[in-house]
Amino acid sequence: MAIDANWAALLKSTLDGAHATRFGDAPPALVERARTSALGRRMLALRLEQTSPTLFDLAAANESGWVDEHPAALFSGERLRGAAMDLGALAFSPALRARVERSEVLRLREAIGAARVSFALSTDPWRGAIPDGVRHCAMAGLARVIDSVEAVTELLRQRGRVELFTYAANQHPLLAERIKLAFPPASAGERRDAWLPPETVAQYLGAARESAAVAHL
Repeated sequence: MAIDANWAALLKSTLDGAHATRFGDAPPALVERARTSALGRRMLALRLEQTSPTLFDLAAANESGWVDEHPAALFSGERLRGAAMDLGALAFSPALRARVERSEVLRLREAIGAARVSFALSTDPWRGAIPDGVRHCAMAGLARVIDSVEAVTELLRQRGRVELFTYAANQHPLLAERIKLAFPPASAGERRDAWLPPETVAQYLGAARESAAVAHL
């Protein structure tokens, strides 16, 4: 039986892009080395199959047309993790915009990069009024960590992960599974309390398909 091209590409991108921690207790250096050999890749695939059986189920090969509609399924792990940072910056844009002190602006640029800060500040993800709950959560969340570069980075990364996973889960369950594997396991499971409108995430991913850099909406 011929292997469906979409399904084969999906499995390859999953194996190449899965976060090293998704392979159990194997050291990251060993995981990277295993990705370069046929035998190593088979062993890694078996580990992923144990945690994500639906993604590797042969039945999925017969229903892989959705991959054409969602190119993010074939993004590299690095690009998906970068997308999470971009989306996190967008989600926190109301709070980023409120930080005007020079020391805070410099800290934000150090945490997520000047280009990403500029991207968030120049974009209107909600196309108008920002939901009150989102504004409040963004302002309070950033205020708690603004003194720590590392904490700001992690806050935005985790928020972006939520945005990306929520969007994916509402599009196709296997897209969500693919994206989930690009990140370390979440101790409390994947959250789905998105702040961004789904059309904003869809437009961002469409732009990101064309550029590895920060995608402008």
